[in-house]
Amino acid sequence: MAASSNLQGPLSVGNVVSAGLRLYSNHFKQYFGTALLATLWVILPIVVMAFIVGFFAVAQNYYALLGLIIPAWIVLLLYCIGKYMAGSAAISRLAFGELTSEPETTRDAKRFTNSRLWSFVWMSLLLGLLYFSVVIAAYIGIAIVFVAIFAALGVNPFSAPQPNVNDPGLLIGIGLLSILLILLVLGLLLWLAARFAVPEVALAVETEVGAIESLGRSWRLTQKNGWRIILILAVTFLITLPLVILIQLLTNLVQGGFAAVASDQTVDPTPFLLLISYAVSFLGNVFMLPLWQAIKAVIYYDLRSRREGFGLQLRDRQI
Repeated sequence: MAASSNLQGPLSVGNVVSAGLRLYSNHFKQYFGTALLATLWVILPIVVMAFIVGFFAVAQNYYALLGLIIPAWIVLLLYCIGKYMAGSAAISRLAFGELTSEPETTRDAKRFTNSRLWSFVWMSLLLGLLYFSVVIAAYIGIAIVFVAIFAALGVNPFSAPQPNVNDPGLLIGIGLLSILLILLVLGLLLWLAARFAVPEVALAVETEVGAIESLGRSWRLTQKNGWRIILILAVTFLITLPLVILIQLLTNLVQGGFAAVASDQTVDPTPFLLLISYAVSFLGNVFMLPLWQAIKAVIYYDLRSRREGFGLQLRDRQI
C-alpha cells in the first residue's frame, strides 16, 4: 500500500470494496489459513453422516441406536456450524483490527470468537428462521393473489381447460404478474440480506453484544443504507464471479473426464463425481470466504463511521 493511505469518514461503494480487496490481498495467507480451518469443520458432520449411512447399510440390526445417534449428530452439526461461523467471524475481527490500528494475532481473534460459539449458532438459527418465515409468507401471499384473480374470473385453474384460462392476453398478464411478484420477493430478500449483513461482525467485535442483540445491532447500523449495501455486495459478487465460473468449469471438466474413464468400468462413478464436486466447491469457498468477511468488516466500520462518527483510518503501513 502507498506510504500515505488514510480514508477518513464515510466511504463510497468503490472505497469499501477497494479496502476489502487490499485487506484480502495483503493478509491472504493469514485469512486463507483461518478460512481453511473454519471450512474443514463443515466437512466433519458430512463425513460422520456418510459413516453412519455406510454402517447401517452393512449392519442392519442396530436401528435402535438411531434414537441416540441422530440427536448426537444434530448436536455435532450445530457445533460444527458454530466453529465455522466463529472462524469466519475471526477473519472479520482481524480485518476490523487492521482498520482501527489495533491488530491482534489469529490465535487471539479465534479465542474470542470461539468463546461465543453458541451465540453464533443461535444467531444463525434466528436469521434462518426469519428468512424461512419471509419465504413462506411470500409464498402464501402469492397463492392468495392468484386464487383471488381466478376467483374474480370465475374459473378453476385445476379443472379441465376453460375458455377464459386459455385466453392469450390473460396468460400473458398472469405471466407478467408472476415475474413481478417473484422480483418483489427477491428484492425483499436482498434488502433483508443487506439489513442483516453484519451481525456476525458485531458479535465478533463488540463484547457487550449477544446473539439477539447482534441482529438488532446490524438492523440499526444499516438503517437507510440497505440499497447501498446491496450495491457493495453486488460489486463484490461480480468480482468473485470469474472465480465462480472457473470453479464450475473445472468441476465439469474433471467430472466429464472421470465419467469418460469410468464409463468402461463396472463401478458406479456417481459417488466419486459428487466427491470431486464437493472438493472443488470446498476450495472455492476457502478462497472466497476471506474476501467476503473482509468486505463485511469494512462495511461494518463504515456504518459505524456514518452513525457514530468514527473516522476510518487505514494505517500508513500495509493493511
